Amino acid sequence: MANTEKSSSAHLFHVKPIRVLFVCLGNICRSPLAEIIVQGQAEKKDVREQFTFASAGTGDWHVGRPADVRSAQTASQHGLDLSQHRAQQITANKINDWDWFVAMDDDNRSNLLAMGVPENRLLMMRQFETDSAISLDVPDPYYGGTEGFEDAYVMLCDNADHILDYLLNQRG
Repeated sequence: MANTEKSSSAHLFHVKPIRVLFVCLGNICRSPLAEIIVQGQAEKKDVREQFTFASAGTGDWHVGRPADVRSAQTASQHGLDLSQHRAQQITANKINDWDWFVAMDDDNRSNLLAMGVPENRLLMMRQFETDSAISLDVPDPYYGGTEGFEDAYVMLCDNADHILDYLLNQRG
């Protein structure tokens, strides 16, 4: 029996990680926060090695720039670090680099579908919330004040475990 447990355990380390891309509009506000929040939850659940996480935007105007200062400050206030983040763009030729896409809002979802992302590989960050009266969007805080970033942070935290559990269950 010990040999079975050992080989089963060894097998886990050779399984290809689940590649997850969090997507918003510019990749400077919501998706970088989602990436580090979900990554942190994966570490707490001791499943981090089963994933590759990243984030990207559907637009190109912030490519190469750091996270929005308000997003970085919100992360820092909660013990998270976005200082190494640099915005990148998801394009149709990079779709096959990822197993799953997690959109922050319906516009991001529509843009991903238009690029050719298969619907069965596309999640909404808030789709597992149980209140059917709510929007599935994580509102874009870019044009608002700092409270919008804190609101986004809370929404992302509230949904991180749901996203992780769903992705782990899809693996089987």
